[in-house]
Amino acid sequence: MENIEKYIPVCECEGEDFMEIPLESDGTLSTATLSAYFPGVTGLKFRLDSYSPYRALRLYDGKFHAPEGSWAGHKFYCVHPKGDKRKLEETDCKPSKGYHSMSCTDLIVLGLPYQLSETQMREYFVQFGKLVMVQIKRDASGNSKGFGFIRYEDYSSQAKALGQRHYVNNRWVEVKIPASKEGYYSKVPHKIFVGRLTEDISEPDLSKYFSQYGEITDVFIPKPFRAFGFVTFNDASVAQSLCDEDHIVKGVSLHISEANPKSDQNRVS
Repeated sequence: MENIEKYIPVCECEGEDFMEIPLESDGTLSTATLSAYFPGVTGLKFRLDSYSPYRALRLYDGKFHAPEGSWAGHKFYCVHPKGDKRKLEETDCKPSKGYHSMSCTDLIVLGLPYQLSETQMREYFVQFGKLVMVQIKRDASGNSKGFGFIRYEDYSSQAKALGQRHYVNNRWVEVKIPASKEGYYSKVPHKIFVGRLTEDISEPDLSKYFSQYGEITDVFIPKPFRAFGFVTFNDASVAQSLCDEDHIVKGVSLHISEANPKSDQNRVS
């Protein structure tokens, strides 16, 4: 059941080389990841075969979803804004060749080993290019929160770092563009889904525990009790850093994942 694609082939225009773009852990493609490689691209298209017309790829909540549930067997092409069509023709459809001049942004690094130092973090990520900033987020006691930020001087270095999985000090970590930096793609939720709740864990318990990671704006456990709840942070990057991990609260291992927007419809006042 783990036969999930990790990368998909994407080409800016027909006739050019394909680049393998990394997928999210849920099997979707983030618009932020796509724009990191192909600035200005607004969508993706594909063909069922060489004789079929192009089909647009479904985009929902800032993520592209696999056609008919699977990426396998397809090749994808970038869709540019209509206003850029003549410009693309004049430049032989190669706008991303100037990506070295694009500005860099802070990248969030998730799942860092708690004992990792900023020096060790820099020593690893400098292999992709010159770094202008390395920071590990820490709590009031100075302990690592398990995530941090890096910033490259050169856009090509940023693209390289975004396009790979990273194994740092015996642990897989993930590099992403934070939700707060994604511009009009900033619909990544600030909310996390907390699973495996027991009835003796209250909203104040969740608030007390998760406030160590960042400012909380809301905590909600549905009634009647259904063994799950939601925690909303002021900073979306904090919410992202906690996803796909287990946290111990009152002796219970709670699993954290991205909150499904549809879950809000089930909220009872």
